Amino acid sequence: MIYYQLGEVIRELRSRQNMTQESLAEGICSVGSIAKIEGGTQMPSGHVAEALLARLGERSSFFIGFGKEQQLLELRNYEQLLAKAMEKGDKPGSAFERQLYAYVKLIDRQKHGEEHQTVLMELMEILAMSMPIEELYEQKRNRYAYTYLELFILNNIAVQFYYLECIESSCRILERLSAYLWGKYIDEEIKTHLLPMLHNNLATVKLRQQMYTPAKQFCLDGIRYSINAGMLTPLPYLFENLSNTLFLLAEVSEAQRTHEVSDVLMRLQKERTGRPLNEELAAGGYLISFPW
Repeated sequence: MIYYQLGEVIRELRSRQNMTQESLAEGICSVGSIAKIEGGTQMPSGHVAEALLARLGERSSFFIGFGKEQQLLELRNYEQLLAKAMEKGDKPGSAFERQLYAYVKLIDRQKHGEEHQTVLMELMEILAMSMPIEELYEQKRNRYAYTYLELFILNNIAVQFYYLECIESSCRILERLSAYLWGKYIDEEIKTHLLPMLHNNLATVKLRQQMYTPAKQFCLDGIRYSINAGMLTPLPYLFENLSNTLFLLAEVSEAQRTHEVSDVLMRLQKERTGRPLNEELAAGGYLISFPW
């Protein structure tokens, strides 16, 4: 298992199915053991873990399955994923594979101009393959574990809400995802690939809501995290968003300089030198104005 502790997964799966600890434990182990497993203070033996996951219907596992499918490069190698999806066609696979391939097929259509309303409805259907769709609208629901794929789907749903002028719905989902990713049990690799993108999206939403100071902070947090993690890809967009925000805050000279940094970053994406990203930016003097 790559990203989630076993107890966290068992607790989450049981919660999704509204199953009590008593009914999960029956004939397998004690209720006290379930409480300790879910709390992370006890590790079950192999046969107990297998029996618990089987009772929860998690043989192919959205959680564990992603670790087994790590060679799929966790959605980053889009073309290979799409080719595998087309090759498999409608052949039955694991629940995780079915959700993954449905998502990459939709992304391909999205890139070719599918209508936002259609994309949103299909994203909802794909998400419903692993979690109740009504959780999108629940304010008090605190999920213990999302799969990496669910996080991508939820982010895309928020983006479609934004394009459809449902700004509050978009903001609510993005803020929930950001809070989740800052949780102490979340793997750093997940944060590295999702937090900068989420912060850029949140900054865009805040700009639309004319909340310029929060938008600026989301940009700065995303930029800081990206530079520390050596992630170049989201930086031009974060700096461009920051430039727009600074202009709206009447910080015109800083807005102009930030726009110049965005242009430099676009060039760096094409001409990486192999040096750490922060060294490349520092060498050009592009970090001086920003409090990293």
